[in-house]
Amino acid sequence: MPPRISPLKDAMHHVVSKTDKTFKLDVKYINAVKGRGLFAKGTFCKGDFVVEYRGDLIKDAELQRRRKRYHASCAVYMFDFKCIDASREDGSFGRIVNDDHKHPNCKMKKIDINGKPHLCLFALDDIKEGEEIAYDYGGEDYPWRTQMTSVDVNSV
Repeated sequence: MPPRISPLKDAMHHVVSKTDKTFKLDVKYINAVKGRGLFAKGTFCKGDFVVEYRGDLIKDAELQRRRKRYHASCAVYMFDFKCIDASREDGSFGRIVNDDHKHPNCKMKKIDINGKPHLCLFALDDIKEGEEIAYDYGGEDYPWRTQMTSVDVNSV
């Protein structure tokens, strides 16, 4: 068995090649509230690199301009640390990862490659085949959190 590649080197490889782990990840429709989600087709060990959150790296002035132009539902794809705008559908998997503030199985980390920041998700725990990939978006005011609570309560 070949030696395991380090999670950071794995992330760097996928960032530089602008590829996703299509052999280990699958996009599926969940429901009308959540829309699509990203699911594991294989297992991930705690600490493994899972997927990059790709988009346009933009400055604050451009962030403010785009926020005014976009429909409110697109604003959730804008990650504010500098700003990565992943609102444009580009086929990458990272933008499909849903919020789970109660039981996330991934954590977002910023890594720098060639002087540019990149946001990458790493497994917080072992992830089994079939599990949805999710991380805590942070903040408190996401409308789907209350909608999901209502859907969950109504389906019992």
